[in-house]
Amino acid sequence: MVINVSTKEALIAPRQGGKHHRGLAVRYVVVLSCLIAAFYYLLGTVRVRDDEDAVFEILSGEEGWHVGSEGERERLAQLGLTPRAPVILRDSQTGKEKKLHGRFLHITDIHPDSHYREGSSIDKQCHRDKPEDKKDRAPRFGRACAGCDGSVDLMDYTLKWIKENVRDEIDFVIWTGDNVRHDNDRQIPRTEFEILDMNEVLAQKMHSLFCDHESNNPRDFDAMVVPSLGNNDVFPHNLFAMGPTLQTREYYRIWNTFVPQEQQRIFDRSASFVTEVIPGKLAVISINTLFLFKSNPLVDNCDSKKQPGYQLLVWLGNILQEMRERGIKVWLSGHVPAIPKNYADSCYDKFTLWTYEYRDIIIGSLYGHMNMDHFIPADGKKSWKIINEREQLNGASLYKSYSDNEADAEVADDDDDFFLDHAMCASETHLLGAKPVQKESYMNSVKNVFYQKIFDKFEDQEAYQTGKRKRKNLRKKRKSMEKLCERYSIVQIAGSVIPTFNPGFRIWEYNLTGIDNDDQLLRAQSWDKFYQNLERIMDNDVRIDEDYSIVEITGKRSKNDKTLPAKKPKNLPLGPAHVAQLFSPTKFIQYFADLSEIDKQYKDLLKQGKNASEAADFAFKYKVEYTSQDEPYALGGLLVKDYISLASKLVSDKKLWKKFLERAFISSGYKD
Repeated sequence: MVINVSTKEALIAPRQGGKHHRGLAVRYVVVLSCLIAAFYYLLGTVRVRDDEDAVFEILSGEEGWHVGSEGERERLAQLGLTPRAPVILRDSQTGKEKKLHGRFLHITDIHPDSHYREGSSIDKQCHRDKPEDKKDRAPRFGRACAGCDGSVDLMDYTLKWIKENVRDEIDFVIWTGDNVRHDNDRQIPRTEFEILDMNEVLAQKMHSLFCDHESNNPRDFDAMVVPSLGNNDVFPHNLFAMGPTLQTREYYRIWNTFVPQEQQRIFDRSASFVTEVIPGKLAVISINTLFLFKSNPLVDNCDSKKQPGYQLLVWLGNILQEMRERGIKVWLSGHVPAIPKNYADSCYDKFTLWTYEYRDIIIGSLYGHMNMDHFIPADGKKSWKIINEREQLNGASLYKSYSDNEADAEVADDDDDFFLDHAMCASETHLLGAKPVQKESYMNSVKNVFYQKIFDKFEDQEAYQTGKRKRKNLRKKRKSMEKLCERYSIVQIAGSVIPTFNPGFRIWEYNLTGIDNDDQLLRAQSWDKFYQNLERIMDNDVRIDEDYSIVEITGKRSKNDKTLPAKKPKNLPLGPAHVAQLFSPTKFIQYFADLSEIDKQYKDLLKQGKNASEAADFAFKYKVEYTSQDEPYALGGLLVKDYISLASKLVSDKKLWKKFLERAFISSGYKD
């Protein structure tokens, strides 16, 4: 049986057609093939051919490779990582092997600032002038909560620590943007060249860190990197138009080795793409959230076909449906979190509907932007109710005044306060750069608006089950807690490297049990025809008619509104976010750099006669801040139900909430 696989070696090797090839002919074929391969390599286009699928053999951890010595197990334990034997993927054509550890890295908001000067004044954005006192002095690696962007040294030493400690323990990297300083110094305004240049510098560093150094193909990685665009990665700040534009083309050039080639034309349009991080099994969708972001002046809603958000959701819907048909599970990733305060009008509810109706394949969603380590539940059923009620009221906007009548606690006034207060904070933050403003107030709003509603639902459910409490508006028939949790998806918002608080990043562990049950083969199908067809779909379905909007004309939802998903088929089981199975997240490890401790040790070493390089190498380190299994609120798992249960507990237990706030601010001691 011939295994149909195409790799770099298959392109280079001469075809062996039988026993009677002449030596000279073989030499010519070898030389010609090598020249062709070199040509493709120089263009960065060595790839699987359009009509062929790549096939990988799976070796179980027990047969392939074992966790090393006791010392190695102790090292992993000190890093908070679960010692485990990886699964081996072997390319059936070349014999090349890749280890799957069941872990990945999420890193975000590095914000390196090439103008940062150690010893300058913090009050001058750490750019110039002598400090007024010790508290105003800019340390080498930054000071938490001071308001400066990250130094280049902070970026370099963070990547160095990752390389030396966890680089070889992960399968892929989700990198969610903001790779340049804020535009908060009027004396040194940002330029488009500076933004693109720093993004290119950081992209090259990420490529060098995670690529396969034994391969000549620049698209081969030991840990695949999936970047996404941040609101500070564009010029002007926040503003980004549907492509093709100069910026979308520039980012394809900068991310050329990260973005699959067959997606170039779609990327030029949307600055979004998909990467299969485990062939045929697991993918990461990089979403350009700026097309949904209410701070983007070009975004008003996701109802009009001329809106970039509408076009993005058409793209996303087609991607998710294809993933479902191929049996691929997915992580969603992007920069701006999918929460009401961030997304424009209908964009939030429509996006939430996609995460709800594709809960059979979506594992979770990871974002940056807000610099705080926390989560927010997104209610799919509530979003459906908003969409349907909006249609009944002839298109009148309900997004700022809607209240869900399912429970008395869901009051619109709370949501309004949440939107208004923190929209103002977001405006202030633009001027203040990295300095945290009213973040404790924001977190209390998260508890009062989102977690409180879940707590009330839990109380109602318990009251119905025990009969100890009764409420007038309790339904006659209560759904099980499992059904209650099924309506939610979890928006994961990560701490950042920029020292808004202490720098941090996270490693996620996930379940690999059962990955070798499919005849021990993984098949990475070609995507060329799909993306060619998707281009035609978008050209046809997203054709802009003058003054046309989906709901503005009739007040009713158009049958042609491709931004709304179909209901999940009842025969499809719940996916890894809801039921423990292959690819379900099992644990996370949150790392942080204690900048105060690092700066003290660094200065002490300098006083002892160490040079700056030696002192930095010794003093700078990340350590485990906490894991998802640590008390006082240890999570038995990382399914939606675990987060919903935690949200309820955080409302009722003040000690838990205090610890949650400490971790949200990356152990920096921040208070409003």
